Amino acid sequence: MEKITKPSRRTILQAGMSTIAAAAMITPEAFAAYKAPGEVRVVFLGGDFYHNGVTQEQTFRRVFGVTDWRLMFAQDPIFITPELLEKTDLFVMTRYMTDTQKTNFSLGFSSSQIVENRATPSYFMTEELEENIIANVERGMGLMSLHCSIWNGNKRRYMDLLGVEKPIMHTKVQPTLVHELNQNHPITKGIKDFSIGDDEIFSAIMKDNVKYTPLLNLKGDEQPVDILGGWCREVGRGRVVSLLPGHTTGPYVQEPYRKILWNAAHWAMNNNIPDSPHIRKSFDTSIYG
Repeated sequence: MEKITKPSRRTILQAGMSTIAAAAMITPEAFAAYKAPGEVRVVFLGGDFYHNGVTQEQTFRRVFGVTDWRLMFAQDPIFITPELLEKTDLFVMTRYMTDTQKTNFSLGFSSSQIVENRATPSYFMTEELEENIIANVERGMGLMSLHCSIWNGNKRRYMDLLGVEKPIMHTKVQPTLVHELNQNHPITKGIKDFSIGDDEIFSAIMKDNVKYTPLLNLKGDEQPVDILGGWCREVGRGRVVSLLPGHTTGPYVQEPYRKILWNAAHWAMNNNIPDSPHIRKSFDTSIYG
């Protein structure tokens, strides 16, 4: 009879570390190498200093985890390669740049589990990434440009993709009302006015003669403002949705905003929008199954 031995703690640890190391070696090229028939691939880029990447990723996992979509998350733009975007059905971005903050205070990438010294953060947004986003939207990829992604004003072609002439920077953080929701568009149809708590209010001056559909307005009374806070448009064979709430965690814990995210993602990929009863459940921490 074969003797069965219990593996030692050291053996378990070595096996675990080998698994982690193997997972760390997965590259964008490996993801892009093969796409199964019928696979829906959604790629998220977030994770800068001022905007809560943990809240963003957990929200997206909670909202879209019930689908059979393949959800991929990146915090460094160097991993958003042309090969990856070519096989992406929906690209979701919450990143920005200014003349003086070309890395938006993000973390330099390291494959180590414990980091003592980090590399310099990657430049964002490069001309190559800008061109790849535009080209893939035109060929049919959906784009969700969220909150701070409006603040890429010196990337003129990306602003043109959104239909924006000039982004409007934030107000003070203040109680914010989402209202004037477009009842004639599937992204916001049936959703009533709601509060998102304290948030910064962003907006934009849209380009003359550009075709877009307003989705919602944002209103604050402490620094009085009532301005466009979300819209969508079609570009080539693709669809673009821009939603500006989301500086704080407030919007992401609101059922109506999670419903808007759900609707927007399906619309951006030109899919039918199924019911979403899971969004009405409490915002708990059971996101990994």
